[in-house]
Amino acid sequence: MSSMMSPGPLRGWAICFMTLFLLGSMGLTAHSLEQPEGRPRPLDLPSGGGGSADDEEDAPETILFYGNGYEGDAFFWCLDKSGSMDWGGAMEDLKQEVTASVNSLSPEAEFSLVSFSSNTVTWSPQPKRATSANKAAAIAWVNTLVPDGWTCLSPAAITTLQICNQSSKPSRQMIILSDGVPTCDSVDTSNTALSEITSANWQQVPIHTIYINDDSEGISFMQLLAAQNFGTFYVFAN
Repeated sequence: MSSMMSPGPLRGWAICFMTLFLLGSMGLTAHSLEQPEGRPRPLDLPSGGGGSADDEEDAPETILFYGNGYEGDAFFWCLDKSGSMDWGGAMEDLKQEVTASVNSLSPEAEFSLVSFSSNTVTWSPQPKRATSANKAAAIAWVNTLVPDGWTCLSPAAITTLQICNQSSKPSRQMIILSDGVPTCDSVDTSNTALSEITSANWQQVPIHTIYINDDSEGISFMQLLAAQNFGTFYVFAN
């Protein structure tokens, strides 16, 4: 009788051994896919977790100007410096109001300033971030304004819109302040100004108006200008 084992049993032992080996390997593989206890998988992270800084930067803020609140992330002023702004301390009031509003801007906001009389003068032809240095420069510029000349609003308002349109901020606001009806060289330009400003506002930026007088003609013009340009109107008369 031969001592050698027949091929049948050997084959059976080999099959059993391979089966046990494969089961053990599968167990090790499944175990290796498990995350260490207490460590969340990447899918457990909240969606948009990396965007909080951007959301914070684009959040609108509120400024006060002549007692009114304006909410946005970019502000562009168009300010009257005509000769009548020398009456009753109107120009000094304007300088104080602009100073307070500009100083309240956060560094994330953008802004610029334009002023008008017989001519148009501009602080910056591009939107500026409201850094401490830029705010100080803008306030210094405002304090150099001297009342003189006519109330030629339209060119200055269009210039302000052109500066505003360069900003990519989603909540831009424009503010026009005046104490008189648009008049250039003794000619009432109200209808022309209304048409030109509204046509130039093709990006439909809200244009808010403040009238610091109490005559009905000027009030009607500023009300209509704001209404046609998605803005608010406010009359401030001493």
